[in-house]
Amino acid sequence: MKSALNLKLGADPGASHGEDAMSYAEAKEIALLRQELRACLNRADREAAARALDRLAQMAGNDNELVAEARRWALRFAS
Repeated sequence: MKSALNLKLGADPGASHGEDAMSYAEAKEIALLRQELRACLNRADREAAARALDRLAQMAGNDNELVAEARRWALRFAS
């Protein structure tokens, strides 16, 4: 029963589910990009936001959640 629960919830960090784990450096860079995007939003700086969004989109790759996040950020700067 425990192994089924781990598989369902993804609680077993040692199990491979066909996804690449994000490294600490990648997670840190994404966090810094989010901070930069928030700062750009506060400053209404679309040029800097475009650079940060480009980098976030590159980092997202095939990660659907990050791709969706990048799209949401882009919508904030579109208006």
